[in-house]
Amino acid sequence: MTVKEVFELRKQGKIEEAYEAIRPMYAVHKGKYTTLCMFWTASDIMKKRLTEKRTAEAEKIFEALLRVQPAIDDKDGKVHEAVIHGALRMKEASPTFRMLDFVERYGMERLKEEDWRGATSQEGNHPLPSTARRMLTCCFHELKANPTVENALKMMPLLQESVRRHPRDKHNLRYMAVVYCIMGEREKAVNLYRQLLTRHRDSYLYAELADLTDDPGQKAALLCRAIMNQRQEQFRSGYRYALATLLISRDKPKAVHEVQKCVACRKAQGFPITRDLQSMLTQLQGVTPTTDAQQMDFYRKMVEKFKV
Repeated sequence: MTVKEVFELRKQGKIEEAYEAIRPMYAVHKGKYTTLCMFWTASDIMKKRLTEKRTAEAEKIFEALLRVQPAIDDKDGKVHEAVIHGALRMKEASPTFRMLDFVERYGMERLKEEDWRGATSQEGNHPLPSTARRMLTCCFHELKANPTVENALKMMPLLQESVRRHPRDKHNLRYMAVVYCIMGEREKAVNLYRQLLTRHRDSYLYAELADLTDDPGQKAALLCRAIMNQRQEQFRSGYRYALATLLISRDKPKAVHEVQKCVACRKAQGFPITRDLQSMLTQLQGVTPTTDAQQMDFYRKMVEKFKV
């Protein structure tokens, strides 16, 4: 069988047959077209394995694609595009795939201008993030899950380029603030959050600044603002718990209000009560909670007092 015939099999949708046909040919001859055929048939199989939930096999094939890529004369950038989108597919499907490791290995400098350009949805009513932005977002989520200096350094080149292109972008500045926290540059992080809060009112920005705030009153006020600005109750629970830990030794009725809200939310979602919540309930046993109206009044007074 010739390489041309293998490409024809692929064109007909017979990707398993094409893959099996090209492998022995590539093993003995790594010419221009044999290598190109090996790459594209392997790329097809990787996608198929991901749909079949055979992620470990797909990850091995992706590694092989990375080894083959340098030998290809990728004038039109299609191979590069396939690799980048392959990484995003791997991230979405495989729990063991790390975008941070891929970005470090692949090299931010290899990204093309097209990778930084966004698109428009098929409906044409809202913009879609660029490929580079999607990669950066994946890196950020991995960093938040494992906030080490090593991971921060892996993410930094991609983040710095994104900041250079969009210096006022909310997500870029937030990501940079988180990196500064991990690197021990707390004041730089605080300044970025304050800058962000002059233009944005997202609840998580207030909560993340609260994490960096030592003054109990200021910290509580930021958490109050976070609770007020978050419309969905399931996303308020973390803020409520943090506020309860501040209030438990100062104002038990307000603390138990927050704890009971956390408990009610978990029960509504079918989740068990955590040990920490149960411990707080035990400490607050017999305390009458404030009403919703009283607690809302407390939030407003704290926000006004500390001007957050």
